[in-house]
Amino acid sequence: MGLNSREVKRLLKRLGIQDLNLEEVSNVTRVVIYLGDGSTIEINKPMVARMKMQGLSIYQVQAVDADTKVIKPQPATPQQRSSLLIQQMQQPTVTKTSPQYEPSEDDVKLVMEETGCTREEAIKALKETNGDIAEAIIRVQSQRGNK
Repeated sequence: MGLNSREVKRLLKRLGIQDLNLEEVSNVTRVVIYLGDGSTIEINKPMVARMKMQGLSIYQVQAVDADTKVIKPQPATPQQRSSLLIQQMQQPTVTKTSPQYEPSEDDVKLVMEETGCTREEAIKALKETNGDIAEAIIRVQSQRGNK
């Protein structure tokens, strides 16, 4: 396996680095690291040491490769994905207008500038999309394209 905490202390002392507050973290049976893509790295029977420096703790995890495994997230099968899309496409789009929402003057002007629509059309689209400016612009443009 790798270096234990005593060996690391001796090596650092030989290099002129002292007082790192290196201590072994005992009784660790497993370490799991969660990655941003949904993958995990699972380390069984690790040797863990902690160094304290300038108000920070640095953890060193060591294990033999046989005790380490990377688990990738399971992608949805294409069949499930396409059936989900079909279900979404088959359902009619119903947009409820929220009686509380009133578009701001800036939002109305922006929709009008981007689409060339009237003030009333911009307000109607913003209310129908509950203030989603991009959706309101697309809605106005598609309604104008259908006329």
